[in-house]
Amino acid sequence: MAKCGRWERLYQQALQSGNKEKALEFKEKLVECIVYSLWNLVKEKELREAEPLLKYGYEIAEKYDIPELKFHLGLVQEEIERIREIYRKLGRGEKV
Repeated sequence: MAKCGRWERLYQQALQSGNKEKALEFKEKLVECIVYSLWNLVKEKELREAEPLLKYGYEIAEKYDIPELKFHLGLVQEEIERIREIYRKLGRGEKV
């Protein structure tokens, strides 16, 4: 989250200064940071570590009205639920 927070701060600054071009660039970087970080955690089955980033992503999507982020977060959440269901069926816990 800390690395994604950097993009959020830059996005906020660009919005406040009225620099629409930079704001768009930083918004894209922020979305990419959150989504790619989440998918990496899911790929490594680090589901517990993904939860706070998923929550942060939803907060960002709401705060800045970013529907494409919400869409990607929904896909990640579905995958997390799918993996957890498989683990439940196998009687295993996920990695910490």
